[in-house]
Order: sequence, then structure tokens, then C-alpha cells
Amino acid sequence: MLLGSLELLTQNPAGWVALTLASIVGVVLAVTVHEAGHAWSALQLGDQTALRLGRVSLNPARHLDPAGSLLFLLVGFGWGKPTPVNPNKMRGNPVSGMAITSFAGPAANLLTALLLGLPLRLGAVPWNQPFDRIPLIQGGPGDVVGDLLAYAILFNILLAVFNLIPLPPLDGFKVAIGVLPGEAGRAFASIGRFGATPLILLILLDVLLPIRIIATVLNPLIRVVGLIVVGQPV
Repeated sequence: MLLGSLELLTQNPAGWVALTLASIVGVVLAVTVHEAGHAWSALQLGDQTALRLGRVSLNPARHLDPAGSLLFLLVGFGWGKPTPVNPNKMRGNPVSGMAITSFAGPAANLLTALLLGLPLRLGAVPWNQPFDRIPLIQGGPGDVVGDLLAYAILFNILLAVFNLIPLPPLDGFKVAIGVLPGEAGRAFASIGRFGATPLILLILLDVLLPIRIIATVLNPLIRVVGLIVVGQPV
């Protein structure tokens, strides 16, 4: 993300600051909605752990992790402050409950993107493709609103799609455990003993190899979601 825009910093510092501000708005909203989605879902299933810690909230200060947010801005993926949940306090099967709560974060991001995309779909504000222009300082007031919506939509989609990768500690891992039947789910859960190592190795391979593995897999899905949300790829 911003690491790919360092040339703009030297050529147009004001433009780089505007780009950073638009990105910050998108990241803050996406992370807040994502973690609040986890907390709200756990509460609906009977677990009040996150509620007692004040995490059933849309206050960004409750959910932002400085390092994760910075990484999100720099390279396009990061994390928020993990939402504490206790599957043993959920009604019904704790494995299914954990899968539902895990999916609720990406689902909240996708729902937010859909809602933010409505003014664009209706033509009330222009669609300004993120990173194709300098946001906030080009065009009129409608363009400013369009820029903020575009970056918010972008980061909500990115956070949702990236988190659905079925590797620990991402949400997709716990979703997969809950969806896979019986022995297959238990076998897949054993990957959890390696912690974040498989994900870190995947990211390192993505950096070192000429083939961008993560982008190759996720970009088609991101484009499809963008088509649904705003009628064109994001």
C-alpha cells in the first residue's frame, strides 16, 4: 500500500499526506468493524467475555493494534487487537460457535462494504479507484466523499478476504475447523500447534518468489467482491 507510494512522497508531499489520511480512515473503520463483529457475535451466542472487556463497541480505541494497523497501511494486510472469546461459554457446540464468531468479523467487513457502496451504486457520489489518483485534494466535495468511501470499501474488502485464508491465526482457520466434518476437522485443527508459522512462511514465500502467491489467489476474489459492491473491480 503506502510502501508502493513512496515516490509520491518525494514528488508531492501534500498528496502523500492526503493518501495516508484516506488510508487511515479506511483502516480504522475496517479493523473496528471487524473486531466488533467478533465481539457482537460471541455475545449473541451467550459468551460475555468480550462484553465485559468493552469490546462490543464501535469505538476504534477498543480494537486497534498499533503494529497491526501500521502494517495494514504499509503493505495492505495487518490485524486488530484480538477479541477475547470463550467458546465453552457459547450455547451449543463450541467448535461451531467459534466458527460462527470467527466468520462474523469478515462478514461484518463485507456488510460494511456493501452499505458504503450504496451511494456509489446509486450515483450519488463518484467512484474514484483507490491509488489511481491523489485522494481528498483533487476534485470537488463529492470527490472527497467518494475518495473516503472508496478507501473504506477497499480496506474492508481486503481485511475480510485476507482473514478468510484457512491458516492460523486467521479467522478462516477456525471457520474451516467448524465446517469440515468430524475427523477431517480435528486433523485440520492440528495445524494450530504450529501457531502463525505457516502464515509467516507463506508471506515470506510471497516476498521471495517471483510468483505472488497470496495476490494470485486473493486478487480474483477481491475483484469479484468489488464487482458486487460497486459494480467494478476494486
